[in-house]
Amino acid sequence: MVGAGLAGLSAAFELTDRDRRVLVLEAGPVVGGRTASWDDRSMRVESGLHRVLGFYAELPALLRRAGCELDRVVHWEDEVEIRTPEGVRAVLGASPLHKPLKTLLGPLARWDLLSPLDLASLAPFFAAGLATYLRTPHRLDQWALADYARHLRVTDRALRHLLVPLSAGIFFLPPERYSAANFFGLFAPALPRVHQVRLGAFLGGMTDVMCQPIADAITARGGEVRTGVEVTGLEVVDGAVTGVRTAEGVIHASNVVLATDLGNAQRLLRPALGGHAWFARLLAAPTTPSVTVQFELDRPSTEVDRTTFGPGTVLASFSEQSRTTFPSDGRLSVILESPERFLHRSDEEIAAVVVGDAARIGLDLAGHVRQHRVVRFHHDFLSLEPGHLRDRPGQRTPVPGLVLAGDYTRQRFLSSMEGAVVSGRAAARIVDGET
Repeated sequence: MVGAGLAGLSAAFELTDRDRRVLVLEAGPVVGGRTASWDDRSMRVESGLHRVLGFYAELPALLRRAGCELDRVVHWEDEVEIRTPEGVRAVLGASPLHKPLKTLLGPLARWDLLSPLDLASLAPFFAAGLATYLRTPHRLDQWALADYARHLRVTDRALRHLLVPLSAGIFFLPPERYSAANFFGLFAPALPRVHQVRLGAFLGGMTDVMCQPIADAITARGGEVRTGVEVTGLEVVDGAVTGVRTAEGVIHASNVVLATDLGNAQRLLRPALGGHAWFARLLAAPTTPSVTVQFELDRPSTEVDRTTFGPGTVLASFSEQSRTTFPSDGRLSVILESPERFLHRSDEEIAAVVVGDAARIGLDLAGHVRQHRVVRFHHDFLSLEPGHLRDRPGQRTPVPGLVLAGDYTRQRFLSSMEGAVVSGRAAARIVDGET
């Protein structure tokens, strides 16, 4: 198993549960991959601001099987906030069952956020988009979200106050660059379980409360998890993958599950199988970066820990975490919009930009920052811009001994924790010979 993120841990857990011998190799110092947490110069940091959705099924099932109940891992927020530089501050429900009035009636009560005309323009947009996605998602992938919304006559204010937060706030891209197929792909899996829609924050660092317990369960079942071991290449003999290369030498295996992020998968596949036609689209697929800045403060930045969107600022989404994930005097995690603009800027420059934009939406950080850390992923996801849905590969490759796993593969939950877990279970079934 190459990679101890959720995809690799999911695959390894499933295989050990089937009495298969498993070795998981992780280049980082801790398990979790893009859902990891670790100490950075005396500050606890995380790979990024992640949220659990209540309609997830495979992630909670994996946690239960590993001995963790979801309600001990997650604090259910069940609401989101939108703040704009124009002074709009609206708290909306995110759970029809647990916050029914705020979820169903919240937008109707906030005409400064969305007027009745704005709300009316969204109904045909969502109905047509979901119907098209369920029938022909690749057709919808030809549209940028903003263009599709305007095509269906969504008002400018509905686009700015709702679709911008939901696109830039979740996947860091403005709707002019974000595929309409990927947008509706977020909501389509929830339709059969809409009553279970919820939004949850982690009750601790993700490695601590989620990923390490899964790794411990793998070890308890006879598997082995090694951190700090970088895989430098795939071992290919007579057209079959027979193992991996590390600084310690070649490790032979009957099956290799490549469970890294897309960028590292491309790095390992290109020299070994770059001439194979099946991998051509995958190797050419562009990626989306992410940049998160995390602040330790001398006081909480907001009165409640909850997911907040800042459309019109660089704060794509953010949350105070001092009462939930990182108990402290004050702790704020911010995901930056259009992250490629910040990949090569200094930590100090990034923090200054965020502090300045935060003030525009009523968040007073100046003079309250004790320390900060910036976490960059140059290749976080498969590109979410239009035209790349077809780049998602299947998991069963034509190369003997090689299986793919990861949230970029062809399954229902693109670029999500649930997708990683689903892909891991599918990879295990392929390794175990299931059709």
